[in-house]
Amino acid sequence: MIRIRNFRPEDADTVAGFKRESAKVNFPGCEFNPKLFKRLILKSSKKCPDWVKVAEDDGKLIGYIWFKVIESTVGVFGRMEHLFVDERYRKRGVGRMLMESGEEYFRRHGIKKVKLTVTRGNKAVSLYEKMGYEVKRFKMEKDL
Repeated sequence: MIRIRNFRPEDADTVAGFKRESAKVNFPGCEFNPKLFKRLILKSSKKCPDWVKVAEDDGKLIGYIWFKVIESTVGVFGRMEHLFVDERYRKRGVGRMLMESGEEYFRRHGIKKVKLTVTRGNKAVSLYEKMGYEVKRFKMEKDL
């Protein structure tokens, strides 16, 4: 049975493996730094244990979401930082469950706007659209 729970420090290696897999697809040519990633996710989960959730199936980690609250000069908003679901568990609602756990956190804390950045061509775009996310800005890059 699939369930969502808070991230624990002992999940860091598995979650870093998920991020490595995601980075290969979404950031070709970039080098993933697992030590830095683990340090950042552990710091974030220590600051607020609810900001990193994992999905597990009978004790096996199958995905994660990392989100946070951002205070900026244009207001406070929720930001979905990372979402990953093991390929064998995609199209089963796991990504939606993880996203909903983040949205529920934001609702409970009075956050009215949620933002995310997604790589063009990412298969999760259809999930985000079904959940009501829409393009409001373009983030552009240039390789030098």
